[in-house]
Amino acid sequence: MFTCVIVSVFTLLVLPTANASPNGAPTAACGSMTPQHGYEPQTSASPFKAEIPVGEYVLMDDPVQLELRASAGATFKGFLIMAFDKDEDTKPIGTFTEPVDGQLLNCTDGFTNAVTHTNNTEKSLVKIKWQPPLYYMGTAVFRTTFVQNSTTYWVKTESIGVSFVMEIPSSASQSSTTWAGLIALLLALLIQ
Repeated sequence: MFTCVIVSVFTLLVLPTANASPNGAPTAACGSMTPQHGYEPQTSASPFKAEIPVGEYVLMDDPVQLELRASAGATFKGFLIMAFDKDEDTKPIGTFTEPVDGQLLNCTDGFTNAVTHTNNTEKSLVKIKWQPPLYYMGTAVFRTTFVQNSTTYWVKTESIGVSFVMEIPSSASQSSTTWAGLIALLLALLIQ
């Protein structure tokens, strides 16, 4: 009888947290960006990050492609990402488009302003597209909570700042593929 009680208590206490949020973060997690697994977040440097391949400058109203990446050999099972103005970190800005490896969330009185995972399979790369607010001229940062497993997670890891400008500064470092695309577009326009 005592063994049955111990097994029942163990089952009730341990199993619900073993697969916490396997289908994505609930909207209740939006405010703190904490997965609510019952464990404290990591304080060490995260082995995961949100990268912006286009660089630190983007033309006003242009969408931004993000890549949630794991360091070599690491994987994450879950994530929650939102964009914030660098000077206002209480309300997410912009909207995301439906990613292949995620689902949209409506956080903090917003509409499609967050993305979370759809399953808890191991991931090393997730691509996400974000659209800034119309006529946004400022610097956005992307904060991501990465879940490695139910007990190990990092909250609000921050990306580099992305400045939305009317014109890309000539000193800005942009990827060669971006410049090649712009040159090809200009040549196509000149030929017509």
